[in-house]
Amino acid sequence: MTKKLHGQRMSPEWEEFHRRSGKKAKRLCLLGMILFLLIVLSAAIGASSVDLNIVVTVLKDCITGSTEASSVQHSIVMRSRLPRIFAAVFAGGALSLAGLLMQGIFRNPLVSPYTLGVSNGASFGACVAIVLGYYVTELNFVRWLTPALAFASAVLTMLIVYGIAKVAGQSTKTLVLTGSAIAYLFSALVSGIKYAVDITALPELFFWQMGSLTGLTWDVVGILLAALAISATIALIKAWDLNVMALGREEASALGVNYRRMQAITFVLATLLTATAVSFTGVIGFVGLVAPHITRMLLGNDYRYNVPASVLLGSCLLLLSDTIARVIVAPTELPVGIVTSLIGVPFFLYLVVRRRRVG
Repeated sequence: MTKKLHGQRMSPEWEEFHRRSGKKAKRLCLLGMILFLLIVLSAAIGASSVDLNIVVTVLKDCITGSTEASSVQHSIVMRSRLPRIFAAVFAGGALSLAGLLMQGIFRNPLVSPYTLGVSNGASFGACVAIVLGYYVTELNFVRWLTPALAFASAVLTMLIVYGIAKVAGQSTKTLVLTGSAIAYLFSALVSGIKYAVDITALPELFFWQMGSLTGLTWDVVGILLAALAISATIALIKAWDLNVMALGREEASALGVNYRRMQAITFVLATLLTATAVSFTGVIGFVGLVAPHITRMLLGNDYRYNVPASVLLGSCLLLLSDTIARVIVAPTELPVGIVTSLIGVPFFLYLVVRRRRVG
């Protein structure tokens, strides 16, 4: 039977559409609740003796101006634990959204934000900054040197890849091949620097390449939030065009979508998200691969729902991984990239096998 909508009868098609939309909205709300619970859980546990009650007390002190918690507890909560939690939330959301956009433009679920060599370019910039800071002691006081050079190198990598691909025809195959070549180039340069410099300058570089959220401040959280908010807003505005582009170049052009312009917008957004996250957190693998694919498994291929869902899933995945990395060998901690790889590799292999069977 059909239902009435504003005094009119709703067709079975519209009824099915609203039913599916309601189901997707409920799943989005569930993802939001899971992320909130993970934030609370992550705030409540750690190597120190600060539990959830102390966190709540510190937050109440900040709001009311009282001094119920000690200065040490304030420092742990406001300068260490909470900035790290929200950095994980926004960096995970950024990597996941970048992966969603890249998988959409390439129409391939095995593509990640690092496919075009952005992570290798960022590693080269970070390597240069770390070595300069080691040999030129005055640069040790430049707080933003490593993320700035990592970001600039990541953006330069994408400009090189996109420029070469545009000259060669701008096909997705050309982009992938060019990105792979540039990635190998920057990887070789990093290896050459490692070979040439003093070994005592390398531990920071190795730790950066495995990914870490240690020592991130509220300034970094604000930058990550700004990059994610701007990119997600643009992606939502262009959600219809992104849906049409998933049909292919010819179909998108036939439906009035400027494929090349949307492709450029997609690459700019993916580069902004990836470069911003990697420049502060290092190379954290598999978040941008796994989270977008789970999003499509849960919600289908509609970018109106996939954009917020992908952000929420990426945030949950990275926050959960970082919480595990903080507590599994406390009081020391693992680089978060190790944990995300341990989670992501089995799922990646599942994708490969599943794609092979479907093919």
